[in-house]
Amino acid sequence: MDHKEEPNYYAIIPANVRYDKRLIQGAKLLYGEITALSNQKGYCWASNNYFMKLYKVSRNTVQSWLKSLEVCGYISREVVYKEGSQEIDTRYIRISGYPSPENLATPSPKNVTDNNTSFNTTVNNTNNIKPLSGKPDPIPYAEIISYLNQVTGKSFKNVETHKKLIRARWHEKATLDDFKKVIDNKSSEWLGTDMAKYLQPSTLFGNKFDQYLNQTNAIKQKGGSYGGIEF
Repeated sequence: MDHKEEPNYYAIIPANVRYDKRLIQGAKLLYGEITALSNQKGYCWASNNYFMKLYKVSRNTVQSWLKSLEVCGYISREVVYKEGSQEIDTRYIRISGYPSPENLATPSPKNVTDNNTSFNTTVNNTNNIKPLSGKPDPIPYAEIISYLNQVTGKSFKNVETHKKLIRARWHEKATLDDFKKVIDNKSSEWLGTDMAKYLQPSTLFGNKFDQYLNQTNAIKQKGGSYGGIEF
């Protein structure tokens, strides 16, 4: 049975596919091509020959890419034979799921209307599929907590309670250097005083974070001075 491959305007390579170290690199690109070829039912019927010509690679290479995606659980394959024979009629490649459309880059205006209809149909028909996960989190939680422990001599863990606070400030455009500055500012002020007990994530990374970040830091040390004032 002959089918005409008509790629969708979008090729989708979700983060867990992009960063899966088990996958052969070429398999990640092939996954994107499969999503572009998939119809509203979430499968494509492109042949090995199609992918061979597209990427100018051997049959063995295409087969190894497909096998890599299948073993890692990103696709499944189904072969339909012609009635009464062992000759292959159609080979279906099914995708495990799609990422949400809001994670896609905004396309150029050209041909968007026609292709959006096809893409939206595809997504709507896969709403019941378990969402893909595993996207790497860019927030350096561990480094921030580790720096706090290093400066204060405490041993806070990289747990969700602390991460939630860090995440909130990060989404307010705080940087790693900002977190370190707040830790430095308040540690230099509170270490060795009764306030040292407040050198913890719930205080430092809470709603006063911006205030702590922008304070004029008076380092409290015995016998020291700040601005000519002894303390």
